[in-house]
Amino acid sequence: MILKDRDRKEVYIVKTARREIEGRPVLAVCYDFDRTLSPENMQDGYIRAVDYDVDSFWEESNRLAGDHCMDQNLAYMYKMLQSARGKEILNKERLKQYGGKVRLYDGIRGWFRRINAYGERRGILVEHYIISSGLREIIEGTAIAKDFTHIYASSFYYNEHGEPCWPAQVINYTNKTQFLFRIEKGILDINDNAVNDHFAEGELRVPFRNIVY
Repeated sequence: MILKDRDRKEVYIVKTARREIEGRPVLAVCYDFDRTLSPENMQDGYIRAVDYDVDSFWEESNRLAGDHCMDQNLAYMYKMLQSARGKEILNKERLKQYGGKVRLYDGIRGWFRRINAYGERRGILVEHYIISSGLREIIEGTAIAKDFTHIYASSFYYNEHGEPCWPAQVINYTNKTQFLFRIEKGILDINDNAVNDHFAEGELRVPFRNIVY
């Protein structure tokens, strides 16, 4: 869609289709990832692969953020790129491979099937969402990635050679709430500005009372 402002300059706005309101209640269960679905930080396997002590990596990353008034998540993403030089071929597929090695809590793999079936028996559609400061590329490589309706997480922009060269999305502790509004309104695309539109109560796909975080 193209809208024109008062100065006649063309403004491009991405509009995507809203998820349709179901004929039954929707329950959205939203998860962090690290220490919620996994007992460790998802980046730990990568950190060990580049011969870094895990605790030292996070200490240096947090110090970098503190010394430069930098978002902590931007700091760890920069640190990952920096530490890969000469040690690791870092690309999307490699990160997904690390995702396949992430440890999950006992019972997690069967949880989604069990709770979905529980909802079905009661006429409720259960959907699962990730809202994480970790890396989407790693999460997409895990055994449970297919169980999520949508994954909101930090990610890299990749150049024509498949190399990560800039953050594409950074999710920190305080901006996670915007994704709850997207789920509520059924507007999942992160570039769809319709999330700012007003919706009457009956137009909300998943009212906040139906969201578990």
